[in-house]
Amino acid sequence: MHCLIDEGGDGFCGTRRVRNGVLEAVNWGLVVSAAIDPIEKKPLYHFHPGSGVLSFGGIGCNMACMHCQNSSISAPRITRMAHPDSSDGHPWVPEEVVDEAVRRKADGVAFTYNEPTIWFEWATQVAKLAKERGLYTVFVTNAYIEEKPLDALAGLIDAYSADLKGWGQEFYLRFSKAPRWEKILSAIDRAQNVHKMHVEVTTNVVPGYNDDDDTLKSIASWIHDTLGPFAVWHLSRFMPHYKLSHLEPTPVRTLLKARQIGLDEGLKYVFLGNVHGVEGVEDSHCPSCGNVLIKRTGYYTQLAGLKGDKCSRCGSETGIVMPA
Repeated sequence: MHCLIDEGGDGFCGTRRVRNGVLEAVNWGLVVSAAIDPIEKKPLYHFHPGSGVLSFGGIGCNMACMHCQNSSISAPRITRMAHPDSSDGHPWVPEEVVDEAVRRKADGVAFTYNEPTIWFEWATQVAKLAKERGLYTVFVTNAYIEEKPLDALAGLIDAYSADLKGWGQEFYLRFSKAPRWEKILSAIDRAQNVHKMHVEVTTNVVPGYNDDDDTLKSIASWIHDTLGPFAVWHLSRFMPHYKLSHLEPTPVRTLLKARQIGLDEGLKYVFLGNVHGVEGVEDSHCPSCGNVLIKRTGYYTQLAGLKGDKCSRCGSETGIVMPA
């Protein structure tokens, strides 16, 4: 964000450098992870449920989160490597990505694992071709993006799975080294309410950092008031990792408390992730009649009570995006 790079210098994200007065994106097409994932893994529970998405990740990030679950690819900086390269020895050109998605019978393409905003030039080219081939497109993002590039994604990105890691500038500076946290709120709001992307929000609940009632209530209230009562909030269980490997996993009771806070703030869909054996916290229920719309066990999804995108019992709107 507003990164000023001197001649011979590198950007914070480790994917931009200046050489001979030219700003270079050295990560163009450099894929380090590619896999077919269930869409629920993104996590997106109300967008094309049960579908498969070809997911791509690279190196670097525009944040430096203490708890990063993908630190092996987000923390390294390509600009400091002697010979940055992709996992299979060559950059993936956009046509190759889309051909691979079609060949593997994926329903869509996702930019994920590390922050896709720093892949902007490559990702927009891939997304354009994917849309032309009838594939859906997904950004799994920390939402730390300026308005102009976000606007350039309009019509190219169908679903925006956004992290809201905590609440307030002090938290984001301490936890993620992000100095302008208001941009995150603005981007999530704009993605849904201006560009009509399907938006779901995830908070990884970390003991001692963002698990207090005031923080959780602030996040839930903002989601409800900005994105509406049908907005999806994922509460993910923190597992010890990276710079917070000394912490214990988030207690399930904390996640259940957080879920109740979300429900009390008026949200209809609040899900728990990274937990097992807790009945009903992954299923989607009709907000009007309580009918089970989608039954989930891990990443196994059963469309149980939907007729199109409406409840099969009472006919109410659900906010779930189904394939056309």
